[in-house]
Amino acid sequence: MIRKSALVAVIAAALVATPQAQAAEVSPSTWLAGQFAGGDRLLRFPNDPASGDPGLTADGIYALAAAKAGKSTATKAAAWLAASPQLETFVGDGDAESYVGGLTKLALVAQTLGTDPAEFGGVDLLDRLGALQEPSGRFRDRTDPSFDQTNAFTQALAIIVLKRAGQDVAKPVAFQAAAQCPDGGFPIVFGEAVCKSDVDGTAQVLQALLAAGEKTASAKALDWLVAQQQADGGFQAMTPPTNANTTGLAVGALVAGGRTAAADKAVAFLKTLQVGCAAPEAQRGAIAFDGNGFDAGTVVRSTVQGMLGLARVSLAEVSASSATAGVPAIDCTTTPPSSTTPEPTVPAPAGPEAPVTQPVAPPLAATGPDQAVPLTLAGSFAVLAGAVLLVVSRRRKGGA
Repeated sequence: MIRKSALVAVIAAALVATPQAQAAEVSPSTWLAGQFAGGDRLLRFPNDPASGDPGLTADGIYALAAAKAGKSTATKAAAWLAASPQLETFVGDGDAESYVGGLTKLALVAQTLGTDPAEFGGVDLLDRLGALQEPSGRFRDRTDPSFDQTNAFTQALAIIVLKRAGQDVAKPVAFQAAAQCPDGGFPIVFGEAVCKSDVDGTAQVLQALLAAGEKTASAKALDWLVAQQQADGGFQAMTPPTNANTTGLAVGALVAGGRTAAADKAVAFLKTLQVGCAAPEAQRGAIAFDGNGFDAGTVVRSTVQGMLGLARVSLAEVSASSATAGVPAIDCTTTPPSSTTPEPTVPAPAGPEAPVTQPVAPPLAATGPDQAVPLTLAGSFAVLAGAVLLVVSRRRKGGA
């Protein structure tokens, strides 16, 4: 029988050790906000300020909105996208050249931020998009046919932004649904001799079809998508490895389709790829492409797409309406909480976006390979009893 004094000593020792066993939570929004060069654009090539990437910047806006943080950075980025020359380069001149990918991405930027896509940088994005719809319901670039970049990604985005705008999407939905492969998935490229289902394409298309209320093709596609989930919970783009980009897209489709168990496994996998407090300060919060860890060449895109998955939100629902202006501060200290002093606040570190100064709750377990399990009083007993406590990756395929 355990003596009362010994039990008290054991509990006290466990509680004293608790803060040392914890690692603070790091937010991917904090890392991502710091990657906007000049505070308003993401770069195609790291360390090349001239390589501002409109498509990636738009993705970054959706990611910050999904994380409910960084609205001031997102607003600045939208202003950069609405200015010359990136606006004309991305959407075309509206006459000889007009691009579905750029129009849909910028329309979604406006909708995410609660602004009017009919007045984006002086361009009515939805009007131009409507002019690119063919009688079949397909959206196609107005350009030299050999330069056309439309595919399942751009078709799905067109459906999403038009549905969000309250416009009729029956024909675009019918065209997209008719492209379904016999196995239930969707290809990225339309009209190929052999229909080849693609995980990324299927995840994107599903978000559009489900938003539009389509039930027949989407039900088969959801079954196909769930069957592609790997043992680690992640998804891969037809070939290994499982990765953050593909998995982030898949989560949006799974959540929209009510496949909660599969979504939970995928989110757990994404958390294993997030860089935590054990990494160099400049990497903390990022989401690596795959299990090989932080790679400067892929990490921005994998973070923005992985963040949508962590937030469990589809592009049809993403909104910055409840986002904070700043981002959370990253605090990797393990200072024991005090019962006699008020909760401390975290000073804002230097960077392109000032974090939100807010009370710091007792540290949570960090996500990522360096994950540490927090010990509460009840948790201490569980550990003493011998109980123990868990799981991202991809690449993004060609679209704007």
